[in-house]
Amino acid sequence: MELKGKVWTSVGLIASATSLYAANGDVAADAPKGERPNIVWFLAEDLSPHYLALFNEGRGAVTPNLERLAEEGLIYTNAYNNAPVSSAARTTLITGCYAPRFAGSLHRKMQEMPMPEGLSMFPAYLRRNGYYTCNASKTDYNVVFDEEAWDRKKGDLTTWRNRPDKKQPFFYQRNNTVSHESCLHFGPQALENKKTVNNPADVYIHPNLPDTKLMRYTYATFYDRIQKADKELGQLVDMLREDGVLDNTFIFFFGDNGGSLPGTKGYTDDIGIHVPLVVYVPEKWRDKIDLPVGTRQDGLVSFMDFAPTVLNLAGVEVPEQMDGTPFLGKGAVKGQECIFGYGDRFDELYAFNRVIRKGKYRYARNYQPYHTQSLYALYRYKQLAFQEWKQLYKDNKLNANQSSFFKPFGAEELYDLEKDPMELNNLAENPVYSEVLAGLRKELGAYLVEKADLGFFPETLILEEAMDNPDAYGNRNKKRIETFREVADLQIEDFNEIKSRLEQALKSDDAVERWWGLTTCTAFGKEAVSLKKTAQCLLDDERSYIRARAMVFLSRTGDRFADKDVYSVLDNSTTDAESLLALNDFTYLVESGLLAPFKLEEADVQKSCNGVDWRVKYLKTLYESK
Repeated sequence: MELKGKVWTSVGLIASATSLYAANGDVAADAPKGERPNIVWFLAEDLSPHYLALFNEGRGAVTPNLERLAEEGLIYTNAYNNAPVSSAARTTLITGCYAPRFAGSLHRKMQEMPMPEGLSMFPAYLRRNGYYTCNASKTDYNVVFDEEAWDRKKGDLTTWRNRPDKKQPFFYQRNNTVSHESCLHFGPQALENKKTVNNPADVYIHPNLPDTKLMRYTYATFYDRIQKADKELGQLVDMLREDGVLDNTFIFFFGDNGGSLPGTKGYTDDIGIHVPLVVYVPEKWRDKIDLPVGTRQDGLVSFMDFAPTVLNLAGVEVPEQMDGTPFLGKGAVKGQECIFGYGDRFDELYAFNRVIRKGKYRYARNYQPYHTQSLYALYRYKQLAFQEWKQLYKDNKLNANQSSFFKPFGAEELYDLEKDPMELNNLAENPVYSEVLAGLRKELGAYLVEKADLGFFPETLILEEAMDNPDAYGNRNKKRIETFREVADLQIEDFNEIKSRLEQALKSDDAVERWWGLTTCTAFGKEAVSLKKTAQCLLDDERSYIRARAMVFLSRTGDRFADKDVYSVLDNSTTDAESLLALNDFTYLVESGLLAPFKLEEADVQKSCNGVDWRVKYLKTLYESK
């Protein structure tokens, strides 16, 4: 079937001569014949652009449907998901907001967080303006579900066809799960018994990973899965063509977070928060989009911008509570000046990393700089390739680039992504880049305070104090957040110059400030030994999350603790989240050789929750293997 000079085959659009248009206009108000566009989101799970030939000069999985779609659309080379794990990224998508401002960035949720006051999930605004909204099939949000968001929240590839009026515009979200991280949770027998379509010998191994038979097989398996997702994309576009709506439908293809390979999903490196984005621009709307199809767009866009962009294309006013900005439609910007990324809890693993990308530079602030990225998380290490990577490190068989994942973060990272896309050369200590470093540090720090980032609070306090309205709680406590950030930023100063301020933090009446004082002392380690006496008083603090962090600092200065000290902290825990946070500290100590493996059963943890079982299982394994 011809479609204005273009043919859609079973594998995708094949472009003949393409006319390029560039005109300004209100996409909805100036719609042809009063029509409004349909909008489709096709998400391929756990996919970074680093694994697609389309984005890497032929290196990666070949995706014919996506590549042909791109010929009739826009390729965004700098799209970011903000958070490198599914529920946090999806929460950002559905709200259009910086998720840490209402604690929506904690994966997996212990409780659903209330939405910012007066804000709905963005499909609700489409419904109120006449759109049929449907989802197939995952929701996976960290916020209280908005029942007005979807006409149908669970479905399949055909769900959009269920709208009662076939002339009704629709928004359809498809979550394709075949490339999900779990596809790489195969057993050792798979290498011999299950051949891959892609030849393992031909895959491109990124320089931060070891080039082994297992790693090549893992890559090839992932390529196979990506191509299965691409095949479904072709099927969906076939359906849109068959129903006569393709020329009136924007199609967004993107990954939901990171990649499935080791060291990607769950980590705020560029490969963990950088996603592929292709937007097919339908025939009827090309003269309303101020960008020629078939081109690459280098502007920075992020998941915070996706909801505002959809609303803008539909002619719906963007709520002021959203943090993003439209990148298509009337008044759109071609890219943000900078984007922000965030990593908090991932299952049982607590992290606190914040990122800013501006121009060609990416700056990262790691607020627990003594941690390694490799700190154990059960779901990550289900991959044989992940296990092999760690074992090769233990056996001293990795080069410097491959080993960096198993080394402490350090407080700051700075990379020139144009010269160093895989972030192998940290420029943070290079004096040539001191002005760039200082500028990005200041800009990121100011943003975290402006947005009242709740990552500065232990999760247990958010659950105890903020659940009526976490967004408002953050704004009421913005001054405290600024204080916590200032104490944390002492980590990047000369210890002798900030010692008195750090001691003041350890003696603060504010428990969270004491916790940050201990965290910063821990970052200095033995250099802060003069504050040991003050810190030892905190071993009897009323809160267990402070006792545990005091144990971490004192252990780094040479003190040693016994099983009874661990049990005492756990017995004193007020909440399940406090227990999990303490267990995170104990796991760090055991992995670092600062605490002997100890016997622990799940029943020993009086305040328990999801994640505690995984931590206990791992710690028990270490104890039994000592």
